[in-house]
Amino acid sequence: MKKLNTCRAKITCPQIAGVFPRERLFRLMDKGRDNPLIWISAPAGSGKTTLAASYLNSRKLPCLWYRVDEGDVDIATFFYYMGIAVKKAVSSRRASLPLLTPEYQ
Repeated sequence: MKKLNTCRAKITCPQIAGVFPRERLFRLMDKGRDNPLIWISAPAGSGKTTLAASYLNSRKLPCLWYRVDEGDVDIATFFYYMGIAVKKAVSSRRASLPLLTPEYQ
């Protein structure tokens, strides 16, 4: 059960209500939407998660949410959870990738 809860916490965008919309920052983020990634960097407690989640919610944007933590130092752990996040983000829009194992060649 702990692994399932960890997985949900890592790959689910927080549902945040009652947050003051930071329109100036939202406009800056809108300008960055032509890029495949927007990087938000600030000290702990600055509101990065709140900003990102409220922006995505206000713009009704799909996203791949991934919360990096100390467990991601292990590359296998990183790819395991990132794979789940990717599958969650695109599963309803794309066909499955082909299996790349010897028996399918």
